[in-house]
Amino acid sequence: MAATAVQNAGEKVLCDKAFQEELLDKLNELRKDNTLCDVTLQTEGENFSAHRCVLSAASPYFRSVFTSGFKENKDSVVVLQDTKPGVLSEALRFIYTGEALVNAINAHDLVKIADYLLIPLLKTKVSEYLEECIDATNCLALESFADQYGCESLKQAASEFKLQNFISVVKSEDFKTLNFDKIKEMISRDEIIVAREEDVYEAIVSWVKHDLMSRECFLSQLLKCLRLFSISKYSLQQMLKEELVLTSRTCLSILLEGLDFFFSPDRFLGVSLKPRTCLSTVESAIILTGGHRSLKESNQNSYCFLPSKNHWLSLPEMPFPRTRHGAAVCCGQLYVVGGMREEVACSYDPIQNKWTVIEANTSIRQHCSVVALNEELYVTGGDQYWNRVDKYIPILAEWKEVSLMKIGRGAHCAIILGNLIYVLGGMDSSICHNSIECFDPLTNHWSEGPSMNIARQFACAAVSCGKIFVAGGYSDKAFTATEASCEMFDPVQDQWSLVSSLIVPRAACAMVSFDNHLYLFGGEDGTQVKYDSVECYDVKNNKWEHRGTMPEKLVCVQASLLLLPKKYINDLDTFETPC
Repeated sequence: MAATAVQNAGEKVLCDKAFQEELLDKLNELRKDNTLCDVTLQTEGENFSAHRCVLSAASPYFRSVFTSGFKENKDSVVVLQDTKPGVLSEALRFIYTGEALVNAINAHDLVKIADYLLIPLLKTKVSEYLEECIDATNCLALESFADQYGCESLKQAASEFKLQNFISVVKSEDFKTLNFDKIKEMISRDEIIVAREEDVYEAIVSWVKHDLMSRECFLSQLLKCLRLFSISKYSLQQMLKEELVLTSRTCLSILLEGLDFFFSPDRFLGVSLKPRTCLSTVESAIILTGGHRSLKESNQNSYCFLPSKNHWLSLPEMPFPRTRHGAAVCCGQLYVVGGMREEVACSYDPIQNKWTVIEANTSIRQHCSVVALNEELYVTGGDQYWNRVDKYIPILAEWKEVSLMKIGRGAHCAIILGNLIYVLGGMDSSICHNSIECFDPLTNHWSEGPSMNIARQFACAAVSCGKIFVAGGYSDKAFTATEASCEMFDPVQDQWSLVSSLIVPRAACAMVSFDNHLYLFGGEDGTQVKYDSVECYDVKNNKWEHRGTMPEKLVCVQASLLLLPKKYINDLDTFETPC
């Protein structure tokens, strides 16, 4: 009966922490008194008595030594090399009691012995102590030490401190002694906290000059890690006066390329420019201007589409309604030229967030195309001015005529590839063209190129990955044959090839390139059905997909990629559009 009663009562684990602690203390006392000890640990001539069973329970290293055929298994003395007596004493104290005295003098050695003896808890506890000691003078050394001994939490903490306190860290002695690979990895990180990109440049020069003879050869590689577009024009000009830069043609070339961001900012519009996280003050935005809802109703609105967030904002209205016009970004501003019933041009300044009227050089000029190259605007063709080309120089506020195109055309596409202007397709008074020609501003000369596969007017074009893409349009003079096809021009092979077609055939739409994708907006078909849908083409995967809708249906709208200050983006009105 008694046995049955015990079974019915069930089982219970009895636990007494005080007893556990007392047992550990007793074991440690036995160790200190050399009572029942069966092994001696020896280092630098000092001996420490211990119990094999306790060491084996705490350390896989000792378990392996005492249960294998090693010589130490038979001997009563185990010699530990490269271990200080005081460090071994604290390691034994931790094994027997779970406690150890750690300080700035022994912390590194405790990590080493914990790593060697395979005692992860001791290594973790000492690493936590070292994390509390991180500062600008030791974070680089601690990061390297933690990496060597597999202390991941300490390594991460030291790395984060290094990035967040970059200005202080680069003044330390450890920074000056970093090898090339380490400093390159450090200055390449997006997370560096600096007041300006110039701080990174100054750190590079300081590191190189610390050991000029052996490090000068690395300067050009380190300069390539700079976000030159984040450096002021004045600072770049001062950098060009640095003797180390002046004596290196490669370094000079790198910094001169940085000046291109100020002198030819439009070259960078299709490039993903990523500043340091702390200096990210602008964002790439696609600006839609003008267009019409009906032939009698031109649009005065300008809309902003943020590809990174896939939503719409409203910019200030243009000075006048626009449709069948041209638009391009030049010198960091958006210019709108031509269109129905408009004899003036206008420009949008993203810094001031406002439009300004510019006196144009011709009367009404619709169905023209506008591009920007080397801080100059080029207006090509258009109704009544079929083969005329005009150039506008913003810095001088002057218009000039340049060489006439070989073939007159309107409703065509113009695009920049390299340092050449390509004009594609379009129409004249009698025919729809598939021909192309390109203009070299240096020689002021037009030359013919290989024709497209399909004649197109009111098509759209953009450049991505070094190739020209043309999509949609009407393939006849009567505006009835709406194209879904898209083709690509490879300048290396000097030929056109068809790629994936649009989801919806359309003409009089707009297209712009951003981050290896093409974004296409609006348009119409041959039955005058108008679209507000947005399609996106993945250049690398050759695939179109639907990307939502515009704020309204628009035809002959123009799309341009522009850098907008984030402080203004946050203040702009948001349009909620269905996906």
